[in-house]
Amino acid sequence: MKNLNRKPEMGRRNGVIGLGLMPDHWPTTSNIINVSFPLPPQYPSTSTTPAPDEPKSQEEEISKGEEAVAQVRKEVDILEHQVFALQVVVNNGSKVDGKEISYLTEMLMMKLLKLDGIEAEGEGRAQRRMQVRRVQGIVEKLDLLKLRNSKL
Repeated sequence: MKNLNRKPEMGRRNGVIGLGLMPDHWPTTSNIINVSFPLPPQYPSTSTTPAPDEPKSQEEEISKGEEAVAQVRKEVDILEHQVFALQVVVNNGSKVDGKEISYLTEMLMMKLLKLDGIEAEGEGRAQRRMQVRRVQGIVEKLDLLKLRNSKL
């Protein structure tokens, strides 16, 4: 993926989260606030396929499903923190760039797809269902936030 930031040595992305838009090209009205978040850590891929001659035990399959759900939960925690930060800014009467809200919505939808691809049984399945509902609730909050932000 191509890095659109001007300076690769920057520890934070400036401006719109992940879109790499340059702050000097944005509107300069005083009521728009650009929120900067730390870069989330890169998560290693958890998808591994066993050799065809090695049968997977049911316990191994369950634990892998629970581990995958736990990994997505950590990623959603980071996104939820960013949503909360945007809520605080908008609730204080300041306008944020709509692209930030759209970016967070898109990232949460990607987490829903990731959860959908996890095969789990028993407790892992219940955890996955709980995380899907959690992500859907956060997306609904973002929709309301986007509406409130557009009225500012």
